[in-house]
Amino acid sequence: MKKDKVTIDDLALMVQNGFTEMREYMDERFNKVEERLGKSEEELREIKEELKYIKTELSKRVDNFTHKDLEFRVEKLEEKIKKYEKLLKTT
Repeated sequence: MKKDKVTIDDLALMVQNGFTEMREYMDERFNKVEERLGKSEEELREIKEELKYIKTELSKRVDNFTHKDLEFRVEKLEEKIKKYEKLLKTT
């Protein structure tokens, strides 16, 4: 079996090719990560907008509920006051 002599230039070329292949591989991986990150950022923006909308709608409904609850309570108090007024007038 004959062994070929490897020169320093051959070694340098092999190392350069190794680095080139690794750079291409890493570039491809980074591009995929950047693409996924871009999609995630867009989804996060959409979620934030939806959350803002939900908070606004919920706030409106809570205010409406609170208003109706208070309105009901005031009506009940007014009814009780009328009963007491009638009692006071009759006595």
